[in-house]
Amino acid sequence: MAKKEDLDLDVEGGKKSSKLTLILIILLVLVLLGGGGAAAWYFFLRPAPAPAVAQEGAAPAQPVAKPKLGPPVYVELDPDFVVSFKDQRLARFMQLRVKLMSRDADLMETVEQYKPVLRNNLLLLYSSQKFEEIVTREGKEKLLAQSLEEVNRTLEKEAGVSGIEAVYFTSFVAQ
Repeated sequence: MAKKEDLDLDVEGGKKSSKLTLILIILLVLVLLGGGGAAAWYFFLRPAPAPAVAQEGAAPAQPVAKPKLGPPVYVELDPDFVVSFKDQRLARFMQLRVKLMSRDADLMETVEQYKPVLRNNLLLLYSSQKFEEIVTREGKEKLLAQSLEEVNRTLEKEAGVSGIEAVYFTSFVAQ
């Protein structure tokens, strides 16, 4: 039979390794909880960062505030525009009523002052169109975009301002 000394059953050593494993698990849980707490503080409770220090001689940075949009202001370019088209077979014409829209009342006062110039440039634009193109929806939308561009270009050239947001056809007859 085997002697008790030859059997090396290490019953006491098992208790030491299980204590060590338990301590390692507790330490790991504490590290994870500490890391989770630090991450929560960083994302949720951290104070806002201080504003950047301005360089010497530089103006302090001002927050950029969006201007408040006021109610829309409309100006009608009256009387109606009447344009005739060259067509060998039929007499073709177009009659338009046009309104301009902006949210800047001061700009609309400038529009009132430059109405004759705006009407002239829009008449030149409208008379250069082809009848077949303007009778479609796409043609009308294109003409609206061209009108807006022409109005802002004219105001920029004549008065040094722009800012008309939209051009509307409130009446459109093409025959």
